[in-house]
Amino acid sequence: MCACDPDASATHALPMPPAFARVWITDRRGCARPVPDQVERLAAEGAVDAVVLREKDLDVAAYERLACATAAACARAGIAFVVHTHVDVARRLGVAAVHLPLPELRALGRPAGFACVGTNVHALDEVAEAQRLGADVLVASPVFAPSCKPAATAQGLPFLRAAVERARVPVLALGGIDDENELLIRESGAAGACRMADYTHR
Repeated sequence: MCACDPDASATHALPMPPAFARVWITDRRGCARPVPDQVERLAAEGAVDAVVLREKDLDVAAYERLACATAAACARAGIAFVVHTHVDVARRLGVAAVHLPLPELRALGRPAGFACVGTNVHALDEVAEAQRLGADVLVASPVFAPSCKPAATAQGLPFLRAAVERARVPVLALGGIDDENELLIRESGAAGACRMADYTHR
């Protein structure tokens, strides 16, 4: 196992900052530099408050190595780090926040020992279910058509506003968000915005 400081990563967990959270959901294959370097670049610009390491093609060992380096970069920058899917990796590294896709949250239940568990919702009837399953943060998507999946049907701002109204926990928006349309996300009442391509390609 790599040598990262679990105490440092554990102290920078969601829930959200008091204002509006900006979250990078990673895609290392589309990034011009290694993920930890991009974390430091985005943090230096004041662009992000949290990073979700979503690298689905990596095996567990490779994911853990990258998670260790990314958690350390987030700790240095004073921003939150979230492990995507790999609950055991999060436990080994002392990371306090995990994100589980809703089908996995259904199958596994809320994993014990985490300060924050997030999940995705793609339909309004999933909001109540995700909360019943113990999610602390919901990611509603896709609000706008994501550039990485241009054929995906955008749910639109009405969907986001309705999800915010139904939820008792913070709702983040995901899908096609950039500097130009983020104001619409803020005006919807969402607690924050997640970006993949926009932050990956900076």
